Amino acid sequence: MALSTVTWKLSRAGQRLAAARRNGLRGIPVEAARLTKEFARAPLALAAEYVFDVRRGVRTRGFVRNESALSRLSVGGDGNYYQPIGLSPLRRLVATIPVDPAAATFVDLGAGRGRAVLLAAELGFGRVLGIELDPDLAAEGAENVRRWRAGRRGRHSAGQVVDVVPGDAAGFTPPEGPLVIALFNSFGATTLKLLLARLCEEQREDAAPLFFAYINPVHEGTFEEFPRLVPHSRAPGWTVFRLAPESPRP
Repeated sequence: MALSTVTWKLSRAGQRLAAARRNGLRGIPVEAARLTKEFARAPLALAAEYVFDVRRGVRTRGFVRNESALSRLSVGGDGNYYQPIGLSPLRRLVATIPVDPAAATFVDLGAGRGRAVLLAAELGFGRVLGIELDPDLAAEGAENVRRWRAGRRGRHSAGQVVDVVPGDAAGFTPPEGPLVIALFNSFGATTLKLLLARLCEEQREDAAPLFFAYINPVHEGTFEEFPRLVPHSRAPGWTVFRLAPESPRP
């Protein structure tokens, strides 16, 4: 396990134990037991991520401590460093979302090297777009998509669009049609508020569904300010919200 991965996991463990303590001392043993199980599974998860990259001829692994550069580039000034999403959470949360992937768009905000983009493409989404603030990471993500496509040897769906492009989530304009947006804690509360406000201004044509998957939802409390975004499904480590239709004006 890379040192950066160990450091991050220990930091997260401390945060979770502190949160459990605030909820009462009885919660600490329960949270400690959960953490023990997760650390026991970590080597298997890292091995699976290595195999994922090797089989596709890509490199999505590894942390990039680029938060200082991102803060200068970001409208909200609160970009977080790059860490790739785990393989299991995305598959699990997508299974809870009632859309036909082939007819839907999947957008990953803070796409980094494109792991979630490749996963979503293999899950059958007709259009997959990764948006990444760091131009160097965006270029790596686009190259990984190119290698993945070449390695598929024509096995990708006809007409499927997959790409990673540079951009700031604060200025993201949602495309039309059924939409799934994913966010792996790529930025802080300021950018999240700008993004959610933009989403809640949306008038979805033909009542096209919009779902927002928030993985590692550090700032989940921000959603309380946006009543149109209602919880749809959740599990430890992620929550999926659904954009409810706007109430008719009196």
